[in-house]
Amino acid sequence: MFTFFNSESLWMGTDLQVFSHLRAVLKANQIPYKHKVSNRLGQWNGAGTTRGRMGSTGFPSDQMYQYEIFVYKKDLEKARYLIRQ
Repeated sequence: MFTFFNSESLWMGTDLQVFSHLRAVLKANQIPYKHKVSNRLGQWNGAGTTRGRMGSTGFPSDQMYQYEIFVYKKDLEKARYLIRQ
């Protein structure tokens, strides 16, 4: 089970194609992983969300989501090696 104490962030970014590629590499090499997707404009700012208060005009739609991949600490070096290839 992934917890704060036994996992590390392997990658964080906004590119969906890179995110999908990295997940495929980890799956092909049987490295367990967990991912998190955050909507950067949907964050609560007290008086509403960023998108609700200011809209999304001028914000690139391909950067609306932020992706993060976590792996176990024991698998981190192997995963870093594999994604560099």
